[in-house]
Amino acid sequence: MQLAGLHHVTCVCSDAQRTLDFYRDRLGFTLVKKTVNFDDPHSYHLYFGDEAGRPGTLITFFEWPRSEPGRLGRGTLESIGLETPLVEEEAELEDPDGLRLRVYAGSAPRLRDVAAIGNPDLYAGLFAEDAPLHFAEPLEDAALIGAGTTHHIAWRAKDDAEEEGWLARLTELGLRPTPVQDRKYFRSIYFRMPDGILIEIATDEPGFLVDEPEDSLGQGLSLPQWLEPERATLERELTPID
Repeated sequence: MQLAGLHHVTCVCSDAQRTLDFYRDRLGFTLVKKTVNFDDPHSYHLYFGDEAGRPGTLITFFEWPRSEPGRLGRGTLESIGLETPLVEEEAELEDPDGLRLRVYAGSAPRLRDVAAIGNPDLYAGLFAEDAPLHFAEPLEDAALIGAGTTHHIAWRAKDDAEEEGWLARLTELGLRPTPVQDRKYFRSIYFRMPDGILIEIATDEPGFLVDEPEDSLGQGLSLPQWLEPERATLERELTPID
């Protein structure tokens, strides 16, 4: 059992509308879910991907409006590779918060790969040799997570049975995974590699169509059932975006 496919990458932004404008209008990604950080529901969590939000196409953002800019270092990603039909040749660019992107021409928006600042020896056997994971030049200082940096990387599990298999294996390896978390659109476990990188393993199902049809994905504020009693408060507190 090895991790082989990206599910999503979650990053931090300081302004949800500015981030939406960049990834939708500049890079051609679709806002497939406008929701909140389930662990901090008074802030946005935006999901961008292809038109249906398929696993492997997703880049997501926690909005931390008062965040200081983050700092690259041990335990984060140096850059993210994206494919989009809106470019014709490879380019390196930064998003409005300074997140480093490598952009490639492709038939549809999707994740291509990630470049981590970590110790590749620690990943042997856990990740497939052809996994879309590369390693940048090492840095001694630990990362400071903030606007313009990645928060965590999520890898794919086909279903709940595979997720439970990973939970057992990670526990045996001493990586101290969390219990399975219900993220409404997938179920997740989290663990931190010894070099500091936070890893999530997320199931492919049920996906983003559980509460919205494809033709209106991302248009309204989507909440898990346990946050519905707070909808009025959250809609009043969150700055509208479109």
